[in-house]
Amino acid sequence: MDVTSDLIVRPAAGQDLPSLLELYREFDQAYDPLSDEGGVDYRSLWLQVAADPRQQVLAAVGGGVLLGSATVVIVPNLGHHGRPWAAVENVVVRRDCRGRGVGTALLTEAGRIARSHGCYKLALTTNLQRRQAHAFYRHLGWQQTHAGFSLLL
Repeated sequence: MDVTSDLIVRPAAGQDLPSLLELYREFDQAYDPLSDEGGVDYRSLWLQVAADPRQQVLAAVGGGVLLGSATVVIVPNLGHHGRPWAAVENVVVRRDCRGRGVGTALLTEAGRIARSHGCYKLALTTNLQRRQAHAFYRHLGWQQTHAGFSLLL
């Protein structure tokens, strides 16, 4: 059975948390959010994220299984005539489901959310090493508009 045949994108819920954390391992196989290392209380963190009206964690589900996720954040803005902007972060699709419409569905929904909030742009940052992801974003019409810098704190 093709788990992507009944694909839906919906807001993530509390019961999705263990699957979300497992999915985030796709970013780094050495990362194990389900271990006790680091002392992160993911349940409390989830409650903070879920309570924030400017954030929405999206869950792409097919066949009753979490296949991908993305987080959309709406940022109020004094510039651009007071129009907010949005960022999409933590875009991840299960390795065995890539190329089957999951990422497209997630980013389409992220765009819909940004437009519904009157955002003037939707920004996405990605690791320079994720060349396949870059090709995917370009395929969807995303344009690289600037070089970015980050400072790891």
